[in-house]
Amino acid sequence: MQSCESSVDSADDPLSRGLRRRGQPRVVVIGAGLAGLAAAKALLEQGFTDVTVLEASSRIGGRVESVKLGHATFELGATWIHGSHGNPIYHLAETNGLLEETTDGERSVGRISLYSKNGVACYLTNRGCRIPKDVVEEFSDLYNEVESCESSSHSMDEVSLSAFGEWTEIPGAHHIIPSGFMRVVELLAEGIPPHAIQLGKPVRCVHWDQASARPRGPEIEPRGEGDHNHYSREGGPGGEAPLGDGRGEDPQWPVVVECEDCEMIPADHVIVTVSLGVLKQQHNSFFHPGLPAEKVAAIHRLGIGTTDKIFLEFEEPFWGPECNSLQFVWEDEAESRTLTYPPELWYRKICGFDVLYPPERYGHVLSGWICGEEALVMERCDDEAVAEICTEMLRQFTGNPNIPKPRRILRSSWGSNPYFRGSYSYTQVGSSGADVERLAKPLPYTESSKTAHGSSSEQQPGHLLSSKCPEQSLDPNRGSIKPMQVLFSGEATHRKYYSTTHGALLSGQREAARLIEMYQDLFQQGP
Repeated sequence: MQSCESSVDSADDPLSRGLRRRGQPRVVVIGAGLAGLAAAKALLEQGFTDVTVLEASSRIGGRVESVKLGHATFELGATWIHGSHGNPIYHLAETNGLLEETTDGERSVGRISLYSKNGVACYLTNRGCRIPKDVVEEFSDLYNEVESCESSSHSMDEVSLSAFGEWTEIPGAHHIIPSGFMRVVELLAEGIPPHAIQLGKPVRCVHWDQASARPRGPEIEPRGEGDHNHYSREGGPGGEAPLGDGRGEDPQWPVVVECEDCEMIPADHVIVTVSLGVLKQQHNSFFHPGLPAEKVAAIHRLGIGTTDKIFLEFEEPFWGPECNSLQFVWEDEAESRTLTYPPELWYRKICGFDVLYPPERYGHVLSGWICGEEALVMERCDDEAVAEICTEMLRQFTGNPNIPKPRRILRSSWGSNPYFRGSYSYTQVGSSGADVERLAKPLPYTESSKTAHGSSSEQQPGHLLSSKCPEQSLDPNRGSIKPMQVLFSGEATHRKYYSTTHGALLSGQREAARLIEMYQDLFQQGP
C-alpha cells in the first residue's frame, strides 16, 4: 500500500511558503448545514477560491429539513426564527420575502405555541376528563416535559441552571417561514458554486498537525480497504499530479481529510461543523492526533439530547374550531418522582399535540413532540406502530373512541441518525459557558491559547466580526506549525446562542472571520 511522503524545507514561514507555491489557501468545510454554508459563503465572498464543503448525507441543510407534502411544508428540524432584532436569520428571510405570507398566528412574542397563539389549549386526563386551565396553571411541574423538549434534554434535572443563564434571547417576535426553513439554507447555498459542495461524502478522520509532527510529511494509510488518492512527492497514484492542477507540488500540507471512500484531501485549514452528538461518539477516531484533553472534557460535559416531532394528518378534524392544542395529563403520575419511562411506555413522554394553523395551508394536522430517551425508543418503532399508539392516546384522553387513525404520519429521527446523534445542545449539569469556548477553540493550541478563551461569545447577531486571535499570530519563529489548522463551528460552539439556527450561522461566520483576518494581507496585495 502506498503512503504519503513529503519533504519540504521549513526554514521560512510555512504560511508564506505554501501560498507562494499554491497561490490560495485551501479550506475544507465538513458539513453543509447552516454553520458550514455560512462559513463557506463568507470565505468565498472575501476572495477565497479554494473552498470545498464535504457533506456526509445526500442533502444540504443539516438539522434544517423541510418536507413538502401536498401544498404544505412541514419542518422535521428547525421551525422558528427565534427573535427578530438583529437576528441574521430573520434579516435574511425578511430581505428575501420569506415572511410575506407569515400569518399573525405564526408570530409569537411570548412563550412559543408551536403553530398558533389563537384559541384555547384543551387539558385532558388519561381518564378522558377535561381540566380547567386555571387549575392546570397552579401546577408548574406539568410544564417540565415541555421545557425539556425545548432544551432537548431528557429532563430539566439535567440542565445546568447557572450556565443556562448565559443563553441570550434575541428580542422580537418568533417567526415561522411558510415556504419552509430550507429556503434560508438555499439562500446561503446560492453564493457557493455547486461543484464546491460534495454530497454523500462522509469523513472518516481529520489528520492534523502533520507538518510539525513529522517533518518529512505524514504516512497516512486509509483505515478501509483500497488504495485511493494517496499523495506522494511524485504525485498521486501512479505518479500523476494529484487533482491535475499542480497543487501537489508542496506535500507539506498541515491537514489531510480522510473520507469514507478512501479519498485523501489535503488542506491548509479544515472547519469542522459536525454536531456535538457526533463529536461525543466519534471524537476518538475522527481526529488524529486526538483532541487535547480539555476539549475532550468539554465535549463530555456539554449536553445534547433528542427532540423529535410527530405529525398526524387526519381526513377531518375531531377537535373543535377553538382548540389550538390537546395537552395530556396522566393522573397516575401525580406522585411520580421521575420522568423516565420503561421502553414500552415511551409514549407517555408525549405531553400533547398542537393544532397546525391555518388549516388552509396545513390541512387537518396535529404536531406532537417527544424528547429524551423515549424519543430514541420511538425512533426504533415503525410508522404503523407509532400511528396506532398515538391514535389510542388521543381516544383515551378525549374520551372519544371513534377517532380514526391518521391518514398519514411524518416524524423525525435525529437521535438515531448517524450524522447528527441528537437535535441540539444544552448546558448540562456540570458544564459551563467556558466549555462552549473550549469546544470552539481552534487547533493547534499555542502556549498562550492553552489558558486563553476564544472569541466565540463576542460576536453579535447580524455582524461578521474580525476574530482577533493574537495567540494564533503568524510568527516566523514558530517553525512549521501552521495556526488554525482545525476550526470548530456549529450551534454548540456559540456561548450565547447555542441550540439556535442563528447561533449556528454566526459560528460559521466567526470561523470564517478568523481565516479572513489571517490572510487579509494576501488579499489586499492582490494577484
